[in-house]
Amino acid sequence: MEVDGKERQAQGVAQILTQLSRQVLEKREVDDLHAVQWSALRYFQRAGRRASTVMGLSRYLGNTTGSASRTAKSLLDRGLIRGEPARHDGRSVLFSLTKAGQAALQRDPLLDVVAALSVLESDELALLGDLLDKVQVAMTEARNGAV
Repeated sequence: MEVDGKERQAQGVAQILTQLSRQVLEKREVDDLHAVQWSALRYFQRAGRRASTVMGLSRYLGNTTGSASRTAKSLLDRGLIRGEPARHDGRSVLFSLTKAGQAALQRDPLLDVVAALSVLESDELALLGDLLDKVQVAMTEARNGAV
């Protein structure tokens, strides 16, 4: 099957994104966090008080509540987050970063990407963000069978 110009371009861009992802993940130390744990730590840093739950994390990561619960537990076990019962819902636990969690984010491998992106102009960053959002939505819809 022959690949047309647009498909070839898409493959090239996909390969660049894969290389960038690999560069970020290869920086990981042996005892460091996995990609999903970094994502969860970033989420708990930014989430509002009521959204700092397993359900909120699950929605953010796009995975099951069981998977999000295991991720949160792994961060709890490492002492990177703490949990306390939610006042608004006795079944929920609200998570927040500990000092160790805040310190871990100081060595977040994503900071390298942030530094690299800083060479772009604001309008270029906005365009890139819009385009990547569009790609992410398309991938999510395809995974969920909507496309």
